[in-house]
Amino acid sequence: MTLFKIAVTNMVKNFNQYVIYFISIAISVLIYFTFISLAKNPLINKIFMRWEVLGNSLFSFAGVILILFVGFFIFYSNSYFLKRRKREFGLYALLGLRKSQISMIIIFENLLTYLLALLTGILTGIFFSKLFIMLLFWIVNLRVDTKLIVSASAITDTVYTFFIIMGITSLYAIYLIFRYSLLKLFKTEEREKKAAKGSVILTIIGISLIGFGYFLAIQVIQNSPLWTKIGFGRGVLIVLFSVIVGTWLFIRHSMPLSLRFVYNKKSSYYHGTNLITITSLRYRVRKNANTLAMIAILSATTLTIIGAISGFYYVTIEQVKTENPSSYQLLNISPDKDEEIVRIISRDKEHKLRYRTKSSYINASVKNELEKMPFNYYQNQAKFSFIPESEFNRINLIEDRKNKPIHHLNNGEAIYVGRETNNLHERRKQELKAHTFQIVSDDKKTGFGEIQVIDFRPNPVFNSGFADALLVVNDDFYNRLKEHLKVQKVAMYDVTEVDHSENLGNKIQVAAEGKVNIWSPTFSSYYSNYHMVSILMGTILFIGIFIGLVFFLATGSVIYFKQVTDAYLEQNQFTTLFKLGLTKRELRGIISRQIAPMFVIPLLLGISHSIFAMIGLSRNLEYSLQMPVIIVTSIYCVFYGLYYWICVNSYTNIVTRYQP
Repeated sequence: MTLFKIAVTNMVKNFNQYVIYFISIAISVLIYFTFISLAKNPLINKIFMRWEVLGNSLFSFAGVILILFVGFFIFYSNSYFLKRRKREFGLYALLGLRKSQISMIIIFENLLTYLLALLTGILTGIFFSKLFIMLLFWIVNLRVDTKLIVSASAITDTVYTFFIIMGITSLYAIYLIFRYSLLKLFKTEEREKKAAKGSVILTIIGISLIGFGYFLAIQVIQNSPLWTKIGFGRGVLIVLFSVIVGTWLFIRHSMPLSLRFVYNKKSSYYHGTNLITITSLRYRVRKNANTLAMIAILSATTLTIIGAISGFYYVTIEQVKTENPSSYQLLNISPDKDEEIVRIISRDKEHKLRYRTKSSYINASVKNELEKMPFNYYQNQAKFSFIPESEFNRINLIEDRKNKPIHHLNNGEAIYVGRETNNLHERRKQELKAHTFQIVSDDKKTGFGEIQVIDFRPNPVFNSGFADALLVVNDDFYNRLKEHLKVQKVAMYDVTEVDHSENLGNKIQVAAEGKVNIWSPTFSSYYSNYHMVSILMGTILFIGIFIGLVFFLATGSVIYFKQVTDAYLEQNQFTTLFKLGLTKRELRGIISRQIAPMFVIPLLLGISHSIFAMIGLSRNLEYSLQMPVIIVTSIYCVFYGLYYWICVNSYTNIVTRYQP
């Protein structure tokens, strides 16, 4: 029989052993191929170019991360798969096969497995690619007619990538074959001879490190003397080091202490089958500490990535809606063009004019800026924009009273208007209120008086790009500015069905400016501003979900292959227990309790780590991430529970395979 036939026969006869490894590769192929297909889809690229979003760069960067974790996922699966087959390789050697021949059998098996996985993954990816494209367009809120496109380039990239991974895993297998002697190949993994005792002191140190990492993570960086002293980069490294090392110490030393406590409590230890479960856990906890710590960190990373990106997506989209109160706003247009725009809107059958009005504001420079001015001030070309309180109240009324009205401002008093006021830390607000700004001309030679901010309003009255740092002043102060500075006149139009008004917006901009330009400084459209942000943030969310999925698969693979390997090693022990009268129901109970810590402990720690990471992000960015975190964590727990159920079933099936 040739070596190739041996490989094929072995795969057919031991199908149950190969199927899990095959599925892990096929899923990896599916994820990678689908992602690359999206990155190379001409329709998606066209949309990125239309909205001038760096989508291709995002996909390229994410593709590198995806390759690394797909490689980790497969390599980890492969290492456990090979570990389980050591005795089989030893049997080949005992039958007279040279190590080079055994290596060729492994290469043939790998080649067949990867070819089948590539075929399965790519075909499945082609089938689901349109669904994922539709999902992407749904996330970015675009109505686009999609069609099935098979990318030859994506297929080629996928094949090349996975053949490289196959080469690496094959070389690793060959290395193991030549490294181990015949005796070592037949030698089973030794159990721990002594139960791990744990350490109260090291457990306390672990908890303290985690607590310190949490404490540092939830600080408001701008207000924290500790962060100011250590710096942002070192601070992040200290948080990561504290949490990771603390997690390992806590798991490594608290679990043996807990198990020893139960072991010494005889009423619990001798209850039912607890004796078997607790004894098994006590002797396995030391070698599982690294795995559990890694799972906890991977879980925290997965939850943080998806939770943070989901939260930022939701918050950013809501901000764009707030920052663009009118469908269209145009700067300094002539009366003729104003009338032409009204005619264009009136002729459009899909959209009706809700309101039309005109307003104005004045830009002025500041002589004595604070060391750190609000971001929108710099976005407004390092100037404040001014509007009289009477005009502010009139526009606010037209825009459905989104702000509390302003009355009776004195000379020198101002109210800062803008979405950014929601994100300003209280200390920054107090700094703004305490400072008296000297308003001057652009050349800083002519002064127009002093202004002090006394309050804030959260909702802009002008669209994004116009008067981004707006101060409401009394009418007398505004009229004084009006005598010396240029007035910026704004024409405002609001229409129905604005979410689907791209064509109308293009017609209006062409009529006003002669061409479509999404970066125009004199034209601001709700639709354009919304979709520039939604496409960028939606793409980031979509990529984040993909990366999170890979992290989740990596987490699951670590647990699953660890348990499957243990199941094969413990077949003989469970066979003995069956002979002593153990029932299958009792067996399942033992396995369920034995596997549970591998899932529950890292899951709880991962959720805890991610919650504090989210609290830190939320406090520093002043965004509420509560709902996205709850939703993402709930979904993660459901899928984690599904993994647990699969693991228990697989473990049970393996140890009962030869039982009547």
